[in-house]
Amino acid sequence: MCGIVGGFGPEADNRGLLSQMATSIQHRGPDHTGFLLEDGAGLIMNRLAIIDLAGGNQPMLSPDGDIALIYNGEIYNFRELRAELEPDFPFRSRSDTEVILNGYRAWGDRVFARFNGIFAIAIYDRGRGKLLLARDSLGVKPLTVMRRGRTFYFSSELKAFSAAGLANRVNPAAVAQFLSAGYVFSPYCSLDGVTQVEAGCVLEVDEDGGSRSWRFRNLPARKHLPPASPQQWKEQVRGALDRAVIGQTIADVPYGLLLSAGMDSMAILATLHRHGLTEKLRTFTLYYENESFSENGVVSKLAADWGFENAQLRLDAHMVRDALPRLFETYDNLEFLPTCAAIWFISHFASSYTKVLLAGNGGDEIFLGYPTYRATAIARRLGAIAPLIRTFEPLARLLPVSDDYLTSGEKIRRFMAGSGLGPEKAHVFWRHVFTQDELSRLLQGGYLPAPMSDVYEPQTRHFREARQRGFTGLDVEMWGDLKTWLTDHGLSMWDKAGMSASVEIRVPLVDPDFLDFVLNVPQNIRGKRPGTKAFFRRMFEAELPPEVTRFPKHGFQVPVAEWLRGPLRQTFLDLTFSLPPEVVSRSAVEQLWRDFDARRRDNALRLWCLGCLSGWAAQHRLSW
Repeated sequence: MCGIVGGFGPEADNRGLLSQMATSIQHRGPDHTGFLLEDGAGLIMNRLAIIDLAGGNQPMLSPDGDIALIYNGEIYNFRELRAELEPDFPFRSRSDTEVILNGYRAWGDRVFARFNGIFAIAIYDRGRGKLLLARDSLGVKPLTVMRRGRTFYFSSELKAFSAAGLANRVNPAAVAQFLSAGYVFSPYCSLDGVTQVEAGCVLEVDEDGGSRSWRFRNLPARKHLPPASPQQWKEQVRGALDRAVIGQTIADVPYGLLLSAGMDSMAILATLHRHGLTEKLRTFTLYYENESFSENGVVSKLAADWGFENAQLRLDAHMVRDALPRLFETYDNLEFLPTCAAIWFISHFASSYTKVLLAGNGGDEIFLGYPTYRATAIARRLGAIAPLIRTFEPLARLLPVSDDYLTSGEKIRRFMAGSGLGPEKAHVFWRHVFTQDELSRLLQGGYLPAPMSDVYEPQTRHFREARQRGFTGLDVEMWGDLKTWLTDHGLSMWDKAGMSASVEIRVPLVDPDFLDFVLNVPQNIRGKRPGTKAFFRRMFEAELPPEVTRFPKHGFQVPVAEWLRGPLRQTFLDLTFSLPPEVVSRSAVEQLWRDFDARRRDNALRLWCLGCLSGWAAQHRLSW
């Protein structure tokens, strides 16, 4: 919906500095810019108008002027909340923003827990002498903060801090996390001195510079729902999903759907179709020349059969090479796993048609669809003999390296390499870019974590939290993936890609109310046959054709190895060898390229991440 920046404290009324911050994220809201500047406080909002186009501009003030609000996102249940508030609070607009404002006046700090939506909210409460910063329960909308002296600054995106000269140093801990996991874990940020407001939390700042953080909503604790048959579970989950999807179509502008042949986006399409909402629906599909990465054929056939509009974009390496500076600018918190290029291009492609897109994020976590869940289940069954499998790892390295999508040989290599770590650490290991041993040879000086085991801690702590909240088995890893892989990587990447094109991306499969129900459906029902999403597929067998419900798990991937052997090669050679030798070992980079060229190792992801790290630091003019 928009981008927000602001400050609270003695230096917060610096109009020039705040304007610099706001200008750097103008793409998030090109329709209107609103200011509130006074002694000790400054709020700026760039608006993307989606609901109440004429009446929803911000900052929005209470009638007495004591409360000022700016916010980014959408509150999907704002009409229900408005109905509760109208007897006591007259409304001047039709916007969800005014519902937040009057909700805070009515319910105070308890208001945040009542929202079903995606949001980053800043409330300046003059009467209490406080600033409250709140972020939705899964962190769909980013919200970052830093403190300089007694003044707090906040922004929807990190680039606002570097653009205004508030933060210009690379955070070593974030670099280690990115090269290990492929992304940065909340509350860390890629810029030194900046942190994230954690998902489901409020950061409260007072006039004296003091602050405290508290949680208003978490993923649900494990509950025991009444027993039901598999068919009854399907009907209940389907009903909850219907409410989430239809609830997120609320908008005063047309909306579209990012569509692949995968079950997650197809489930959203089927829901819209069942409710008669596909007649004027625009859908958008990305594909490649390499068919092992493409799914457009299945989509084209269904579009012809059902009569909805499907626009397709063919992405190639030359397009990516030309857009690299804009990618480095967009993903300011190192959201650079290769899918970022595909998401960026399809968002910009769709932006010619719509301001709102639905996307299918979250289904692979909720319904245990990733291959890593199957591998983790196998590792658990193997028990004490799992470490013995690692003795065959040298033989697995003899399997041919392919540039195609996640071949059997690559799955075997990954499984054997992590099999001796125990199921939970293996689950983390199978997805990582550089292993701990590789990082110890790659990173130099203060960029090398000590101890190295710390690189896994941000993920394994969520496994502990899941067990404390009553989850067992693969639901422990599922909880950790929702908290890290989805929140810190997937949702952040999709939000920034969409907003770089002035498009809001909504994610019905992780609707807070839907999650509260579906995560308590028994694991042996919801996640039957891990790695297949069998339960989810059967939910839609009567509506979707077999080529969709039987389409194997594919993943939204890109042919990065093919690109690095072709048009991107010289660019990424230059980028990887431009990294400071006091940070990244030059000899390690040389070895990565030699093994890649000789097809001894599948190093494409490692080289891509190193190149993006280099390009990102240069694009934002950061010091190491």
